[in-house]
Amino acid sequence: MKGISRRHLLRLASRLPVIGFASALSNACARTAQAKSSDGNGPPTFIKGVWQQPAEKMALWKARGINTLFAVNGGGDVGLWTKEANKQDLYMVREPVGISYSAPKPSFLVIDRAAFEQDLHEPRLLALALMDEPSNPKPGGKDITYEEVWLRPDEIDVIARDWSVSGKPLWINHVGAHVNNVYLDKIMSDYADSRYIDWLSHDCYPIASGDALTLELDGYTSTHQGHAIDRMSRWSAGKPQFSFIALTQFNGQVGRETTPSEFRAQAWSSIIHGATGLIYFSFKFSPEFSYDATPPELASELAVLHSQIDEISDILMDVGRGGRRPSFLLRSVRGSETQLAPGLPHPFEGCQIRTDDGEYKIILNLSDDAAELTYSPWGLYSLRFAPYECRRGFAAAELISK
Repeated sequence: MKGISRRHLLRLASRLPVIGFASALSNACARTAQAKSSDGNGPPTFIKGVWQQPAEKMALWKARGINTLFAVNGGGDVGLWTKEANKQDLYMVREPVGISYSAPKPSFLVIDRAAFEQDLHEPRLLALALMDEPSNPKPGGKDITYEEVWLRPDEIDVIARDWSVSGKPLWINHVGAHVNNVYLDKIMSDYADSRYIDWLSHDCYPIASGDALTLELDGYTSTHQGHAIDRMSRWSAGKPQFSFIALTQFNGQVGRETTPSEFRAQAWSSIIHGATGLIYFSFKFSPEFSYDATPPELASELAVLHSQIDEISDILMDVGRGGRRPSFLLRSVRGSETQLAPGLPHPFEGCQIRTDDGEYKIILNLSDDAAELTYSPWGLYSLRFAPYECRRGFAAAELISK
């Protein structure tokens, strides 16, 4: 694969008969897919989602304030799962029916066109979910290379092109640690710039993985989620993105539980960097498996966060076009670096969102210590923030009073 662009492989694939993994679509289908994906069609509301929950958990998550379910749980019946999601009035982003999932080497291509097209009539099916974490090594693979990943970028494109004729947005999730690894920029940017994929996400779980909440990367400080959004946005020309946030210490003795303030910091950092939604990972794998091991204190924090997001939903989202309103990011930079590019002094980051009522500001203290912010363009002088505190408002008086 080295030295051969994915676009060149796709052009070759479009001229070949169906062999092995690839499938040739008609030129008309390819044109439809390309035109559909260029719109940047974002979701109709800010997404508050949860990953792979069974039908019997949906009412609980609805009560916690989520509005979208991502992916059918392993072994779940798609029909029953969809029926319960509709009953709970929840949006869905899941795998379509009519696809080849047969082991040992599924093609993931449409094999039952009638079933596939019928599935698209589900009114609350927001988008179709592509393969999760395709950059993980395949069986026998050891490294993240074009030869050893589970599905290469060009293979994902063939599948996405096949599904794109549906008219539904296509969503794919990537390994956050791969997105933020500078040694993997080439392959991860190749995944991100697909012309057929509309929505992106990345799963960064720093606390549960034993890492620090923040990361120094690309010349500034942010959360792992903030950096992943910036990198994927740059590679994908600004496609809508979602951040995963872990609610549990999911892997036994690795890492630790996330505190409510650390949860808030990851959520608001994601929003500051332009996320169109959040997806919660609530699994626990050991000492015994659970789909939902959300600690009570984080369940309570979810309610607070969702109420705050709902209060500013019209500010965050472009209701007419879908997706986020344009915003101006102020990265957290140290010392003299603030003179080189617009930013806030470390440990603060923020954004400015243009609305009909003026410029709305969001500021986050990225530190686990209290800190003071002076930023004269917004009329802020020696404003004290608690650890991981986020302040929001149109005018300086609002930011100061909160």
